[in-house]
Amino acid sequence: MAENLLVTVALSPQMIEAGSKLIERLDEIGAQVKSAFWFYLSEFRTWKLIIASESINTDGPKKFYETIVMANNSATENESTVSLNDIGVTSTDHKLVQVLAMMISTGAGIGGIRFSRNNINGVYIEDAYIYRSNR
Repeated sequence: MAENLLVTVALSPQMIEAGSKLIERLDEIGAQVKSAFWFYLSEFRTWKLIIASESINTDGPKKFYETIVMANNSATENESTVSLNDIGVTSTDHKLVQVLAMMISTGAGIGGIRFSRNNINGVYIEDAYIYRSNR
């Protein structure tokens, strides 16, 4: 059985790998992930994996969290998974998702772009690790 990953103040290689694997599994089940990135919440000194999907606009966040649970359950026993406590889901029209998509477009694959200490249209991004960002 897969183990939940410990999210720390520093973005670890294990966190990056677990996030990437989760997005792969979500892609395999057709979850329509439009944007996915680790985002540092400085006021809480922690990271949150943010996932945006158009299906959240239509089906709501609860249904998407259920999809994440299903994807986590399909992880191999050697893979770490990201706990639901460390994941936030949002619609594709959320301001942060839109700002990142305006600055970075990764396409449909899973990339790895570090984006730190930037202020875009009044949104300050202290630190983020972007897997996918599409307009």
